Amino acid sequence: MARARYCSDGLGVAWPLLTELAWLSPGRFASLVAELRDPTLDALLRKFDAQFEGAGQTADLAWFPAWVLVEKGALASRIREAQPSRHTSPERATRLLLQILDLERRGSQHDLVERRKALRDLHAGLYAAYLKTR
Repeated sequence: MARARYCSDGLGVAWPLLTELAWLSPGRFASLVAELRDPTLDALLRKFDAQFEGAGQTADLAWFPAWVLVEKGALASRIREAQPSRHTSPERATRLLLQILDLERRGSQHDLVERRKALRDLHAGLYAAYLKTR
C-alpha cells in the first residue's frame, strides 16, 4: 500500500503508510525505501543512519518516524495520520513527539515537561537529538 500511495500521490501523501511500515516491519521499510529511490527520503535515511543512537541494526528503523519529527517537525501533520499499531516504544515515542510539538506551539510548559520526561525514558538518544534542536 505504501508503494502504491507513493507512486500515485508522492512522498507527502505516503508518509502515514511509510510510518506504519517502519513500526511494523523495519526490514520491509528499508527494502521499500531502497526501491523507491526518493531523494528526500534517501537523504533523511542517510542522516538517520549517521546520527541515530541505536543498535546499528535494521530494527532501528522503527524509530525513524520519531527521529524524522525531530529533524523535520513540519511533517507532523502527515505522520499524525498514521494509524495506531502495536504501541511499541518507537510508536509511543512518535506519538509523544507529536504531542510535544503541539504543546510547544501552545506554550503549555507543565504538560511539555511531563512529555519530555516520558520521551527521555523511552529513548535517551532520541531525547538528546530532540534537545539539540531546541
